[in-house]
Amino acid sequence: MDLKTLKLELLERIALIDDEARLKALKRLLDSPRGYGVPNEKMSVVKEGEESYLKLEDRMYSAKEVRALLEEVLRKMKEEFGPGPLLSKEEWAELDADHAAYLRGEGRNYTWEEVKEQLRKDRGV
Repeated sequence: MDLKTLKLELLERIALIDDEARLKALKRLLDSPRGYGVPNEKMSVVKEGEESYLKLEDRMYSAKEVRALLEEVLRKMKEEFGPGPLLSKEEWAELDADHAAYLRGEGRNYTWEEVKEQLRKDRGV
């Protein structure tokens, strides 16, 4: 068995382990000091205690920055559309009924481009 196949087999076997105690024991074994290869801190997929980053556009944003951006968007939406929900209960019910009809094969699904084009027409843009 070549090295690549061995690695894949080990990864598959690890992925199938559901016993938390065994997984923690394996993690302790893999985290133990060693004198070869890539340092453990460079290999870790999960970084505990650190903020995760999301890649948007050409830079990375922390979760805190993304929340701040979303809060700003929501604030602007409230200014434009008012404090209430954007759709009434009746409008939500209509959307749900349309979706159910589509799932039954009775409706039509629109692409995002088609929706944007229809909105442009409705606004006269």
